[in-house]
Order: sequence, then C-alpha cells, then structure tokens
Amino acid sequence: MTDRDDGRTPVSVVADGVDTAKRRLMESLPDCLKRRLVGPYNRMLTAKADREYETRQQALSAARPAADAPDHVVCVVVDALRADAVTEADSPFMHAHLQGDLVTPAPWTFPAVTSFVTGDYPHEHGAIRQSDESNTGSSDFRIPPKLPSDRVTLTDIFGSAGYDTYGGFAFHMPFFAIGGRFQTHALYDKADVDTVFDDFCDWLGDGRDRTFSYLHVGDLHEPVDPPHYYWDHYDVDDEIPDIQTWDYTTVSNPGPEGERYRSHRKRLYRAALAFVDDRLAQLHADLTDRLDGDVALLVTGDHGEAFWEYTDFDARHFADSRPAYCVDHGGTPYESLTRVPLATIGLDVAAVDDGLASLVDLAPTLLDAAGLADELSTTGTSLSRGIPADRTVLVESARYGHEKKAAYADGWKLIVSQGDDESVGFQLPDETPTDLPADIERRLSEALPAWPNGEHADVRVSGMAQERLEDLGYV
Repeated sequence: MTDRDDGRTPVSVVADGVDTAKRRLMESLPDCLKRRLVGPYNRMLTAKADREYETRQQALSAARPAADAPDHVVCVVVDALRADAVTEADSPFMHAHLQGDLVTPAPWTFPAVTSFVTGDYPHEHGAIRQSDESNTGSSDFRIPPKLPSDRVTLTDIFGSAGYDTYGGFAFHMPFFAIGGRFQTHALYDKADVDTVFDDFCDWLGDGRDRTFSYLHVGDLHEPVDPPHYYWDHYDVDDEIPDIQTWDYTTVSNPGPEGERYRSHRKRLYRAALAFVDDRLAQLHADLTDRLDGDVALLVTGDHGEAFWEYTDFDARHFADSRPAYCVDHGGTPYESLTRVPLATIGLDVAAVDDGLASLVDLAPTLLDAAGLADELSTTGTSLSRGIPADRTVLVESARYGHEKKAAYADGWKLIVSQGDDESVGFQLPDETPTDLPADIERRLSEALPAWPNGEHADVRVSGMAQERLEDLGYV
C-alpha cells in the first residue's frame, strides 16, 4: 500500500506511428528504463494531441454561445463508478447532487468515452470492437479504431464558441480514445484525483474567460490505492494478497479466505470512492470561489464495476476470455456495469428520472445548456428536453469474449451474444432473469445493431502503451 505522494483474424495496425522494429526495441528494454521513458512519451503524445485539436479548430466556423451560457463547464468522469455505489454514507457530495442514473453505451472506457464526446452509440461513431472472436481481450492488446481526425465532437464545438478546452487523463486508455479533442491535454501514468484536479486548477488560473474541461479520474480503477486514512476508515486489511487488483475471479464458492478477500475488496472500492468524493467537494468549492459561482459541474462514470453478482450465471451463459465472471468491467453488460450515476450542479437535467437516460445524452445536454444544440447532430437527446416514452437504449462493444449487446425498454432488458448463442431476458429494476413477453423480445432484438465481422482492423497499441495498460490490468 502506498500513500498519495465470424472467425477471421483482423489485420492489426500499430497505433501512434510505432512500427514493428520500434515495438521490438521497446520490448527488449529493461523495466527501469521503460519507466524513465514514460514522461517523455506522455509529453510527445500530448503535444501531438494539442496540434491535432488546433488543426481541426482552424477548419471550423465560429459558433456563438447563448447569452446565459455557463462561462465554465467542468465534466468529471470517474472511471468504474457504478450507480448504486453513490450513497449518502460513502459519497455525500455526489449524493447531494444526484440526478439519477444513466445507461452507459459500453461496459469499458474506450467506446464509452467516445460516446460521451460524440453523443452517438459505438456502432455509429466507429470506436467499437471489430471482431467477434472469443479470445478478444485475453492476452492480445488491441483497441478499437479511434475517431477520424476530421470528426467534429462536443469539445470542438465548445472550442469554436470561444471556450478554452482542457482534457486531464489519470491514465492512458481514455486518452487513447479521445486524445486530440482538447486545446490542452494532461496525461499521467495512473495519477490520483488530487494530481488531476490540482493541475487542472493551475491551468484554469485567473485569466480564462470561458472554459470547457474533461477530467477523467482513475482512483476506482485497478490498482485501487487511496491514501492511508481511507484504508483505515473502512478497515481494509492491506495484508490480503492482491487486494488492490483482482483475485477469485472464476470461483463461485471461494471459501472463507476468498470471501474475506471479496469483502475487503468491496471495502477498498468504497474507500477509494470516499476519497474521490471528498476531492470533488473541494474542487467545487475552489471553482466556486475562483469563478464567482459561474460554473456548471457534471460528474458521472464511464462504466460501472462488477463484484461477483452473477458469477455462476455468467459462467453458464457467456464466454469470458480472461476468464473472470461478473468481475471488473468490460464483460457481460449486467446492471453493475451499465448503470452509472449522474450528479450535476448548474445544469438542467430534470428529465433524467422520466425514462431511460444514456451517456449518449450528455453531449446534447451540455451543448443545449450553452445554446449550441444545433451545432452537432447526435443520437442522444438533451436531458433538459425530456426523453421519449418509447425509447430503446443500447449497450455494446464488450471487451472480453464474444461480443455481447444489450437493449432496454419499458422495464425490460435483453442481452444477446451471437458467438455464445445466448439470448437472455431480464425484468428491471431488480435484473431478474426471465422470459420476455414476445412483443418486447422482438422489439429489443430488432433494436440491436449488427455484430462485428472482422472486416476492419482493430488497433495494436505501441510497446510503451502496452506497458502502461498492463499495469492497469487490461490483459
């Protein structure tokens, strides 16, 4: 513990211009040297991303925000934050400003945050897995294709409307997805929330008239390691092996030792959430003082986190290439993964509880708040304008095993995997497995997008990138 201080193989391509020879060279270097290269590597990536944003801005026409648009918009995405974890006891700040929950369009970061900035589902924006192979995500290291450089997003529109834009990323995966979408990028090698927030406030300074910021924090993501106070406060035993990562991922009845591990792993998650919530409260207080209260704050998750809710059920129905049944994220889209909270201050999102809200709704909601709704076409709908009563909401792009898609409507949910030859219905809100009414099953089945066929390429990350992501438990 440390304190804060199908069947076809797609053709893989190498990200960031790193060719095979460079990859082999990187793999041959000792670990100590690789870590010394992280700082220069991150600076190279962020400088490239800043240039990409500037190039796209030069091609955009100026937009005009509404007279009552907030001068400062701050979006905080807490990685792996499940909706039911936000309680008055563990996260009083978020709980006090909770508007309800959202359904994420994907159970892991890359496609989900791309949906955040586009307002579209993964099958629409294209940052989605390209193969339905069962071994996806187990030992390979491939990510979906990134958005085309000329694709305009939420942040581009705010930039064209005179907002300085900032993206702070506690680790590399969200940056790999939406790097290049901000005027200024800050990228870290698994930084804590204090570092991300402090550097953002330094950037904000006292002289920026209008800003839009996206802060992606990773304290709930493996490895989980809040400051000592929070370990002690939640009575987490730091002597339990692998408590910061994952263990007992395939065992339905792990015995007394395994049950103790699971209990303390959940405590550690709560401890890390309490740490993040405390820092969110402080951030809001700082922003209010610094910006005279003219700030719109939005807090959500990119996806949730599973803690063995459906271990036996998952193992019986779906392949998981890790294998890890209903553990971590990126797997079968159960509610523990698909439901994320939405907390806001200074935004009109009164319609969240009126129907199924989705993470794809955040882009149009934020643009609507600034009077820029007509500047970007999205599948999502502004949460200030209401959600259609007959809406169907989608989840797709599982990271592990065969592709698994879900569709929601009218208190029902359907999960389908063609590769597993499984179609399972659930009644909500308790997520009880059940046979769906025939008309509901037909409606949800017809709403599911096409399955990946391997026609296009996934992206093989660079050697340095793989080193960074392996430390976060991605393989």
